[in-house]
Amino acid sequence: MKRLLPVLLAVLVLAGCTSNGNPGPTPPASTHTLTQTSTRTPPLVVKFRAPAPATVRPLPPGAKAHTGETDRRCPYIKTGLNQDENTGVNLADIEGDRVYRTTVLAAYKPVGCRFYFIGPPYEATADIRPYTFATATEAYNAMVVVARSGTNPIPEREFVKGATGVAYRTKFFGQDGARDWAFVFAKGKHMVIIHTQRKDTSRNAVYLGQAIAAKF
Repeated sequence: MKRLLPVLLAVLVLAGCTSNGNPGPTPPASTHTLTQTSTRTPPLVVKFRAPAPATVRPLPPGAKAHTGETDRRCPYIKTGLNQDENTGVNLADIEGDRVYRTTVLAAYKPVGCRFYFIGPPYEATADIRPYTFATATEAYNAMVVVARSGTNPIPEREFVKGATGVAYRTKFFGQDGARDWAFVFAKGKHMVIIHTQRKDTSRNAVYLGQAIAAKF
């Protein structure tokens, strides 16, 4: 009770100042203007449309290469076993599957590459699909569009110095559904999509990106 006394006294003193019937002058009314500023992220405007996720048909021994594919080695990375000596940086080691056949994809600018597994059903084990744009901004925006076409995106900032990519899940090897890991990156005016038949880890696709980024 003693602790409450100072508080009560203060209240009473304040009340005594205005309880004599003369409330004093009324303070003038004031007007305040409140300005609010909000920042909105502009919508992504890009003419590029991501290719629809799709599986790649197998290519068994003796079969003619699919339309748009030519039997030739990839200009961006060595194939590795069983087409090249298993030395240095090569796709077979990075992706984790032996390759018996490599094709070049003429529809891409610059050309793309596809690698086929050594055993039945001789499915595509990985591919590289490059695109070229008028500006670096267009290439970067296209990268975002491609990543959004899949699921489980994982940004990979500075996967190589000065470049960003995104790992994501999509279709590639038929029996895996839409669970195979891919990686897309933008570097300068190029945007490159890398598919793998790995459904267990995204890292192989990222490592392939690191291995070929200097070519773009």
